[in-house]
Amino acid sequence: MVQLWENILALPLIGTLDSARTQVVMESLLQKIVETGALIAIIDITGVPTVDTLVAQHLLKAIAAARLMGADCIISGIRPQIAQTIVHLGVNLEDVITKATLADAFNIALKRTGATLSSK
Repeated sequence: MVQLWENILALPLIGTLDSARTQVVMESLLQKIVETGALIAIIDITGVPTVDTLVAQHLLKAIAAARLMGADCIISGIRPQIAQTIVHLGVNLEDVITKATLADAFNIALKRTGATLSSK
């Protein structure tokens, strides 16, 4: 878990996600939200090779739990094959912001928190 900016966390996930690992991830995410007071958590699944129904359900539960703690989540790292799988499985991500890259998600998070970057 990485604090990218004030009020913005990033959770890069790498490898296969199963029920036990996803539970640990959710607990870590919620604890970090409490510690930092983060308003946005970016869950980056670029390093996750496949998303099945179970993984998608666990991600949705983590997002719901984060919302209960006062933080919104953005899922980044949506590759074409994962997008097709999610649609094929009928997983409803309508209430979740999704982006192809972590950079795109970070940009959205900055806007949602009112933060601005200035170039020199």
